[in-house]
Amino acid sequence: MASVPHAVVVGGGFGGIAAALRLRAKGYRVTLIDRCQQLGGRAQVFEREGFRHDAGPTVITAPFLFEELFALFGERFADHVELVPLTPWYRFRFADGDHFDYGGTLDETLAEIGRISADDCEGYRRLLAHSKRIFDIGFTQLSAEPFDRLRTMLRVIPDLVRLRCDRTVWGLVKAFLKNDKLRQAFSIQPLLVGGNPFDTTSIYGLIHYLERAHGVFFAMGGTGAITRALGALMERRGVAVQLGSTVRRIRVEGGVATAVELADGGVIPADLVVCNADAAHLYTSMIPKSRQAWSARLKLAAASYSMGLFVLYFGTRKTYPDVAHHTIWLGERYRELLDEIFNKKVSSEDFSLYLHRPTATDPSFAPAGCESFYVLCPVP
Repeated sequence: MASVPHAVVVGGGFGGIAAALRLRAKGYRVTLIDRCQQLGGRAQVFEREGFRHDAGPTVITAPFLFEELFALFGERFADHVELVPLTPWYRFRFADGDHFDYGGTLDETLAEIGRISADDCEGYRRLLAHSKRIFDIGFTQLSAEPFDRLRTMLRVIPDLVRLRCDRTVWGLVKAFLKNDKLRQAFSIQPLLVGGNPFDTTSIYGLIHYLERAHGVFFAMGGTGAITRALGALMERRGVAVQLGSTVRRIRVEGGVATAVELADGGVIPADLVVCNADAAHLYTSMIPKSRQAWSARLKLAAASYSMGLFVLYFGTRKTYPDVAHHTIWLGERYRELLDEIFNKKVSSEDFSLYLHRPTATDPSFAPAGCESFYVLCPVP
């Protein structure tokens, strides 16, 4: 085994797990290290008094990416995890009491749009068509590109210019839809990954087509069920998983990562190191500045950070069958509120909320006659 190259993956979230499995499929001896006591990274799971809560991501929009990981080893994702399509994908509730159910078939979506603003049905069709064009470039062609060389980016600039990716997500949606409620509903996608729709490039508009083409799902048992299935796959395929261990530093010699140093003093030699920790933490704490490329230091200095989140997990002793699986409450202010969160860095008296009710789909998340929820509020 000593002659087989050894890859060390730092981080046990979905990105780290995917990297570990892909390296194992290529023949590497793989060790995955994470500081938490269970896999999943931000996708942690906890349970209190019979109420289960997914602490991290809850929206699954690209199940084929999980399917790929199992297919690398001749297995089927569907044999290990049950995905259930959601209808609606999201329910939007507005300050005036109106609501908008987004999801289902295209005809169902158009009917909902028509109920709010009949003039926007054709605009939505054009928005979806434009989103597909962005998807074909931004996802199909670019998502697997490392962009570690300038010429790689230069090659795609003409396509990005043609698709007007200089516009923000809000600018994209505004160009096709007239109604302000619909503009808000169809521009919130960057918020799901911590971005401001008024600053984030419209390349994120590809999410509209991604959802339409592949649907929105929930894993029975929660996101933790996916983590457990991936953990079992790694075990079957010989990936060594070391939990409860903190990587203090990555050793770099001659521009090449050669080992990871653990907080307990241990050292794990490596022929290849993949780090899926936060980039800011990686470059400020894990790699000495003297070993960093100047381009990495410039990127870090110029980086802007996502919003913060306040999340409350709770259970109820009664059921709420009229509440959708995913609900997004939008207050009276939209742009002004986001400006205060992202730019002015102040907490507001009013707010918008995301409410997750997994028991709408999977009753096992709570005792009988009860519900499990979490509510998320964007903060500076």
